[in-house]
Amino acid sequence: MHCTPRAAIAAALVMAFAAFLWSGPSPAQAAAIGGPFELVDHTGETVTEESFDDRYLLVYFGYAYCPDICPTELLIMGQAIDELGDLGDEVQPLFVTVDPARDTVEYLADYVPTFHPRLVGLTGSDEQIHAAAKAYRVFYRLNEPDENGAYLVDHTSYIYFMDPDGDYVTHFVFGQGPEKMAQIMRKHLD
Repeated sequence: MHCTPRAAIAAALVMAFAAFLWSGPSPAQAAAIGGPFELVDHTGETVTEESFDDRYLLVYFGYAYCPDICPTELLIMGQAIDELGDLGDEVQPLFVTVDPARDTVEYLADYVPTFHPRLVGLTGSDEQIHAAAKAYRVFYRLNEPDENGAYLVDHTSYIYFMDPDGDYVTHFVFGQGPEKMAQIMRKHLD
């Protein structure tokens, strides 16, 4: 996050949420992460949480215009899936935008393949994005645009690992490498 006064407040909220997650969610808390969603993928098809053939989901919320953290995390997700070898076929990576105004179907169609051939980009209406973010307990807020209309989006930066039933398994924080992610996922996939 970038340090504007509002970003400092948002950072405090995100850190509190991180402490909540990092402490290891109780079964009740774990049940509160994830849930139904209806979004549009980067090919223009409407998808739900049930559209992914009973696979594990690796879910990241971010935005394509992000200058640093989002592309890094998407790259790591793809590398972790490749690190799994054949087991990687059991995991569907998802990138859910928190900036649907700019991250259109067409834009995501060009963006997501650069990170992994199986990465699915998801967008939708503001309401659909808000509902999906709420289900995954993701914080996001658009900053004021600059004189050119460009803006940054503050957001939670976790990668959620969900089982085929849509239940929370674990999450990964910024900076965990693909090898560590693959090692943790492999324990659940074997």
